[in-house]
Amino acid sequence: MTKYDPLVHCKMFPLSAALQLAGRSSLTLRLTSVFLKHSRASLHTGQRFQGLLDFFDDPKNWGESRVTSGRPWRMEELRLKSNTDLHELWYVLLKERNMLMTMEEEHNRCLERMPNPERFEKVEESMENLLRVVEERNRAEAELERGEWIGPKVVNGVDILGRPVLKLTCEHDEPQRADRSAQADEQMWGEKTVELLRLERERTAVRRRENQRRQRYATRLERWEKLDYLSEKSG
Repeated sequence: MTKYDPLVHCKMFPLSAALQLAGRSSLTLRLTSVFLKHSRASLHTGQRFQGLLDFFDDPKNWGESRVTSGRPWRMEELRLKSNTDLHELWYVLLKERNMLMTMEEEHNRCLERMPNPERFEKVEESMENLLRVVEERNRAEAELERGEWIGPKVVNGVDILGRPVLKLTCEHDEPQRADRSAQADEQMWGEKTVELLRLERERTAVRRRENQRRQRYATRLERWEKLDYLSEKSG
């Protein structure tokens, strides 16, 4: 005797299946209707889900309170893969993240709790590890061929108010004089900007003096406690 499958039963007897599914949650009913709408072909050789169904989870997980998932990819494992495998894995992870975002939005719209939301963190950790491995390979190749890293670097710079900050270099296709954003930053300078910088330096100096004063008091208090202890011990 074959096992009862509600999705197969829906294709054969849509009315009775709808009555049997009436007790399920609204989210499961909507996802089931979407699945039946896009599963008209009786024979196909590609993947099971095509089109918009790729943005939804496996139908067997619909309505479940818990969905099992594996651990994230480690950097040690990703270093053993080729560039082609990493490229394919990146799009697999990207597809998985888009699916999770779609399911989260659907659960929020139906006012239901999404099972195992930590899957987001696992996918993001895997994608971050993959990017680190790719950066390691690009850095090693650049240092081998050019002798230096040609990617983004951390350099000393100034912000729009002229304060020293650390910046990450990036590519640009036009000089700074022709950049409208750079021109807008230069227009930030004025009397109010100078007054703001003066007040900020004054606040920094006051905080530095307060910290130095607390440090001196703490040192003196510790010294006095030691003197009191020695005087009591000698007496």
